[in-house]
Amino acid sequence: MNDIVVYQIDCKVYLLRSIKLDHILSEISSFVDAALASDEKMLEFHRSYGYKNYVLSGFKELELDKCYKEGRIYTFSVRCVKEELCDFFAQNLADTKIVTMKGLVTTVKTIPELFLEKLYTVTPSLIKLDGVGYWRGSLSFQEYEKRLFDNCIKKYKHLTGKEIDENFSLYSRIQMLNNKPIANYFKGVRLLGDKFELHIAENEDAQNIAYMLLGTGVCENNSRGYGFLNYTAIR
Repeated sequence: MNDIVVYQIDCKVYLLRSIKLDHILSEISSFVDAALASDEKMLEFHRSYGYKNYVLSGFKELELDKCYKEGRIYTFSVRCVKEELCDFFAQNLADTKIVTMKGLVTTVKTIPELFLEKLYTVTPSLIKLDGVGYWRGSLSFQEYEKRLFDNCIKKYKHLTGKEIDENFSLYSRIQMLNNKPIANYFKGVRLLGDKFELHIAENEDAQNIAYMLLGTGVCENNSRGYGFLNYTAIR
């Protein structure tokens, strides 16, 4: 039985300035950072190193011209695995304001623990290499998969404090969904990521970790909006 609970906080915001699609994750993360900075304890958490165990989506609405418009209302989600953090976001995001957007209202739900068939990235996943940046050309695909697997295991151990036998399959198949890197900007830096689909294995460890990933995000920079996942379930 998994002890983890995944919370989702949906936040509606009013745009004060138009934002291009490739800057959306940066602006949403700045908005969430501003909420965290309003509380001394949460500011300390924000500034700390290590896994934050929350992940942001982009806006759920689609703009065909890839520009989100000033004066319109949009929705994004924050997922996390700590009730205290869920409560903070639910209570504070609606009262947060930055140059590009202001909060309006939040709603909260929990994601049920289902038997997961597939996970797929909604925002690009990110694996960074020191001095290189994007992984292709520096890692083989097998090395990329190992980085992905190791990241998942470290998050699970950090979150639960449990040691697990790593000799198991997390997924039976991975399918990359993009033909070229997907670019987003953060603090003026162009970050390249990927979208993929994981067919989750049927063993208990795989199912527990896959459920956790819905709340923490997959791979790196999850609190910046990378690696937000959705799923299909068998039951």
